[in-house]
Amino acid sequence: MHQVILDRLEEHLSGSLGLREFTAHLETCAECRAEVREMQELSSAFVALRATEQVMPQPGFYARLTELLEGQKARPIWGLFRLDPAFGKRVAFASLMTLTILGSFLITRETEYSAGPPTPEMIMAQQAPAENPDSMLATLVTFEP
Repeated sequence: MHQVILDRLEEHLSGSLGLREFTAHLETCAECRAEVREMQELSSAFVALRATEQVMPQPGFYARLTELLEGQKARPIWGLFRLDPAFGKRVAFASLMTLTILGSFLITRETEYSAGPPTPEMIMAQQAPAENPDSMLATLVTFEP
């Protein structure tokens, strides 16, 4: 199809008059004339598919639709702070379990030092390299308070 036809095809199919270039080209070009005739047939087929009368929704449709849409409105952000009782119970239980675990850990760590603060010998024994235990003995012997 030639550019002259492509540029003015919509106007022609809508029924506009005064398209001299368009009609002049159709009179001279058989290929474009055949394609435009097929498009006119297709356009008339679509016109036949239109409803003859306007379709109206059933009574109460808009009211039901409005009610449904209002029920699905987005919840405000401050709604997150309003706790569900079941969720509140879970948070309280998780908090108590965390406290219990941390408390038992602290109690077990505290009993290690029940005899008093660690002595320098205890600290050096913990820091001594395992591959040379004699170095700790040498350090203890030469230690001066």
